[in-house]
Amino acid sequence: MNVIILDNHKLIISEIRRQVLTILPGAQCICFTKQREAIEYVKKNRVDVALLDVDMPGLNGIEVAELMCQINSRLNIIFVTGFPEYALQAFSVPVSDFIVKPVSEEALRSSFRKLRFPPEEKIDSFQYDDVKDAKMIGERLKKLRKERGMSTRDLADEVGVSFTTIYRWENGDRIPDGFNMGKLMNALGVRMKDIISDIDIHSEKKPEV
Repeated sequence: MNVIILDNHKLIISEIRRQVLTILPGAQCICFTKQREAIEYVKKNRVDVALLDVDMPGLNGIEVAELMCQINSRLNIIFVTGFPEYALQAFSVPVSDFIVKPVSEEALRSSFRKLRFPPEEKIDSFQYDDVKDAKMIGERLKKLRKERGMSTRDLADEVGVSFTTIYRWENGDRIPDGFNMGKLMNALGVRMKDIISDIDIHSEKKPEV
């Protein structure tokens, strides 16, 4: 799951990010203090959830949400604010939830359960038969990479890992963790099922959200 946080206070961002990664250990969580940078990120990347402050100088969170939803109509918006009086106005845009600061982990977990468009992929609930499935995942990654005309180096640069790491994944020596699997999906423009279809996946525990 790819989550972004937008707030003009770095300490608040740090605490919310910590809570997000506690609830969703495999999530990719990108943080912004500037509205335009967050909007540009949504233009260029698949984002599942945006946690937005409302009261910010310049564009407020509601205006940012409107712009983001024009880019991605299936983006889940969660407003996070210290001003509950914004609630009525906030619900003028498609929103999954509205949280009043200070944010508790319980409130944030509840918000993730209310997502209007729950992501199909819950990466960290999956477990694999390491040897067999590593080989199958590796073959699928190599096939998808070649279909997109990407070299091993190209994919390594997109994901932000070394050439050797991509080589090991594709040869089944290792399986990407949840964080890197999300980055691979973004780089290849695919969903989880495109990488793991035909693989026997099981879960020993229910997803946390």
